[in-house]
Amino acid sequence: MMKRFMCGALAAALVVGSITASTTASAKKVKVPKAAYTFNMNKKSSKVVAVTRKGDVNGKVSEATMKTKKGGVMPTVNKKKKVLYKKGHKGKALYLDRTYGVQLKGVKLSSAWSLSFWIKIPSGVGDFTGMFFAASDVSDAGAKWLSITKRSDLTENGGTPVIWSRDVKAKQWPWYCKNGVDKKTKKAVWTYGTALDTKKWVHIVVTVNPKKKTEYGEKGKDDYTKGPQVFTYVNGKPYGNGTYAKGAINSKTKYFLGINGWDTPAKAYYDDVMFWKKCLTAKQVKQLNKNQK
Repeated sequence: MMKRFMCGALAAALVVGSITASTTASAKKVKVPKAAYTFNMNKKSSKVVAVTRKGDVNGKVSEATMKTKKGGVMPTVNKKKKVLYKKGHKGKALYLDRTYGVQLKGVKLSSAWSLSFWIKIPSGVGDFTGMFFAASDVSDAGAKWLSITKRSDLTENGGTPVIWSRDVKAKQWPWYCKNGVDKKTKKAVWTYGTALDTKKWVHIVVTVNPKKKTEYGEKGKDDYTKGPQVFTYVNGKPYGNGTYAKGAINSKTKYFLGINGWDTPAKAYYDDVMFWKKCLTAKQVKQLNKNQK
């Protein structure tokens, strides 16, 4: 997709936020707040619509189109495409066959938010594929987006799920994948991790806490970002944490599954996609996972 942009991201120094997240089970069952938006994927919905991109060649946006558009291509509604549903984690599930993605209509998020979804990818996810993609602009000059994707090019600390975002005007382009602990120093470090290349259903949760800040890069250098702490959980357990670009999520953001502005769409199943206008705690995420198993 955007391999030509990677040099800056790979060169950036990073400051990893604390990976401490309490997951100790309470004797009392933790209450999980009701989601602001729920897409259970059990049947056809006017809020889940098929989208494709104009100018695709062999399943991805062509170099010629990107040159003409001076950037990527925002997915748009395609009424000719039928949204498919098959057997899911529970009941039915959305099925994407790489010929389309879907837009989740009506979602509006605030500064604190959380996202939860179940995903199964039988043949594995491709590099840069937008498993989840939120964007208001995909142009080179004004890009504002957040993607849950895969980056195998970052052989030491990449993998999947990577939380990658961009705000061109703010000169921010941070990403993070999996947190670990250095065996010698006992300090938090990023490590390579792959949690999604599997035929099994996997539960992904992303939480955003604007009251706590995390840094990416070095002050005074390109891509330096100080923003809300963002946690990724896999199957109810903390997986990684970092931050995202300042304007990646805004009032004009559109939300997509399985497609972004550049790359080959995903071949995957999605079930029980939920959004909250608040940051779920580690205990709530763990309880949510138990509730949905």
